[in-house]
Amino acid sequence: MSISTDPLAGSELARVPLPDDVYGFGWAEIRYLLGRHATASSRMSVASLGFDAAPTDEVVGAAAVASLLARGLAVPEGDRAVSRGEAAVLETVFARATRWSGISVRDGETGDLIVVIEDGDIVALLQPRSLGTWFVGLSDAVDRPAEVLARAVEQLRGAHGTGRFAIETRTLEGSVGTRYFRPEGAAWTVSDTAEGEQRPVPVGALARELAQLLPGAPA
Repeated sequence: MSISTDPLAGSELARVPLPDDVYGFGWAEIRYLLGRHATASSRMSVASLGFDAAPTDEVVGAAAVASLLARGLAVPEGDRAVSRGEAAVLETVFARATRWSGISVRDGETGDLIVVIEDGDIVALLQPRSLGTWFVGLSDAVDRPAEVLARAVEQLRGAHGTGRFAIETRTLEGSVGTRYFRPEGAAWTVSDTAEGEQRPVPVGALARELAQLLPGAPA
């Protein structure tokens, strides 16, 4: 007898599908992957994702490895585990990243966040969700990082249409800069400081504006 991928498909207890091209990770898995390599990029990735104070004890690591193994995202090799699939890609991005961009939005009492991490080969987008879970998107559009950022901003706008956005980009050398955006009809306004003078960003020009935070990268 065979069992379908979801034995409860069609019932109210069926699996909840993730958005297209999105992978789900638990916080312990993310913390484990962040700690796989002791590089300056890994440390910056830890800080950018807000994992500075996250537990790093053996129990967390063991839980993360067990979860990754159970989901086919790691394989045992001797007394250690080796990441596979999207977990391997994410581990590599954390360890080799050269640029980190945080996109935050505040809409009244609610807010949201997407962290974009680039290593030259992959652009990873990480979004914290409920109960310690993270949504992860992976893109190979490394020659169009401003477009990736713009799509992420527009995604957040769809959920927080009247919110105020802040986008900050950092490299290992420090902060590159910050821009503050507000929706204005179908377009945007932008300022260089939180309360600074707003200037218009025409419809379709968001990526060009964001490219100013990405030195050396085409829009």
